[in-house]
Amino acid sequence: LTLAAVTIADNGAIFRCRVSNSAGSILSATATLTVTATPANGLTARYFNQYAGLTSPVVLTRVDPQVNFDWAFASPAPGTVGADNFSVRWTGQVQAAFTETYTFFTQSDDGVRLWVNNQLLIDRWQHQGGTEWSGTVAMVAGQRYDIRLEYFEGGAGALCRLLWSSASTTKQAIPTSNLFPEGS
Repeated sequence: LTLAAVTIADNGAIFRCRVSNSAGSILSATATLTVTATPANGLTARYFNQYAGLTSPVVLTRVDPQVNFDWAFASPAPGTVGADNFSVRWTGQVQAAFTETYTFFTQSDDGVRLWVNNQLLIDRWQHQGGTEWSGTVAMVAGQRYDIRLEYFEGGAGALCRLLWSSASTTKQAIPTSNLFPEGS
């Protein structure tokens, strides 16, 4: 039996199957459908209406599927986060696809810091135009590692991207399927 478009509201539904042929029919035992919510993949993002400080108040918390943003001169969340002088902290876990050394890249227009497995890989907390930085860390396939990316936008253009590569992975934005928000 295949059910299309199952939702949380379908949890607890009871099903039985009847199989029939020329000799008669038989009814199966009951089966109860269990539907569980899968948390959205990505990183937990906390946005602040100040740059460089990353202190309260947090004006927006959400799960960003990837860190692959070019806001240019716009706001990441109009009406909530300013278009200039804001900061973001993304936290969660990243899961390696292969047992290899990974190179993590940030592309940012202003300051950026990146920790993977509590190791500071990139520390460029400074005003800068669009610039790429990198750092490496050995990872084991299937294992999750804590990750924290901090970014500030001090004026003019706003850009923040988080990419990776390895011997088996072409340089790309880290796929959503490899990112997990806090508490997942």
